[in-house]
Amino acid sequence: MKAYRAAIERTVRPGDVVADLGSGTGVLGMMCARAGAARVFCVERDAHMVDLARKLACANGLGDRVEFLHSRIEDLTAFPAPVDVLVSETMGAAGLDEGIFQLFSRCASLLPRLPRRVPGRLRVWAAPLAFPELVLRWTLGARVEGLDFSTLAAGLGHIPQVLPVTPAMLLAPPRPLFSGEPGVDAAPERLEAVWDPPPSGVVDGVALWFSADLADGITLANGPRDPDTHWNQLVLPVLPGLAPAAAPFVLEVWPRFVAAAPRWKWRLTWGGLCYEGDPATLDAAGSVAELQPSVSSMYRIRVQCGHWIMSFIS
Repeated sequence: MKAYRAAIERTVRPGDVVADLGSGTGVLGMMCARAGAARVFCVERDAHMVDLARKLACANGLGDRVEFLHSRIEDLTAFPAPVDVLVSETMGAAGLDEGIFQLFSRCASLLPRLPRRVPGRLRVWAAPLAFPELVLRWTLGARVEGLDFSTLAAGLGHIPQVLPVTPAMLLAPPRPLFSGEPGVDAAPERLEAVWDPPPSGVVDGVALWFSADLADGITLANGPRDPDTHWNQLVLPVLPGLAPAAAPFVLEVWPRFVAAAPRWKWRLTWGGLCYEGDPATLDAAGSVAELQPSVSSMYRIRVQCGHWIMSFIS
């Protein structure tokens, strides 16, 4: 909130009209009004939250300037007045999770000129990591008091998880996946990064995080080496872990944002092998995600109809 407040005070000018997208409690919109905005439109899809936010605006003496539009941003056809500034905190743990690029683009298309924006630029970072807890979750989840729950546990390999990642878990330097300006650049359809093989240990997943330029000189980031935030980091699991390889690791990511829900698809390839994770497979009967072996591979892991089948290849 301190970073957003500083960015708003640097961006909003007296008399501006501001739109707060996905406003929630309206806290950013109220900051904009306090910074001198003449009108603030808080766009929020949750009716209960709109009622609560109206009360908060009135309690802070800002009810005459902060207005609430009960609507999905995707359903907006116009703003009551031309908007000078777009403000939003629709960033998930990996920055793209809550569709900030799609939402900013939608609103920018409704305006006669490109508004100033908070954030102005968003970067996405990634690094492979060792996270034994992921394998432990899979192992423990497969057996519950003597019952076979492996069908349910299998899905963990296809579910991105928001977890706290520490610098010690990283197996390679972070690589930039994406950099763009919300409202100017389109949402990425595919991201890629390459790392040299880790010197030791297995790869249990890949961590993603963001850094956002809220305004000139004001950056908000949730990386493992940054100050703690409520986001933590997004971890794309690789279960039950990849053996070290002599070839580079290549990560491909397809971020999707459908009906307010992030759906990440990812692929990690190394030394002729491939691991794929896709939450959509959890919705499709008979889907297959396969770790393809080479002649020298140690094992093969196959997910078919939601079941893990492990075989060791000599």
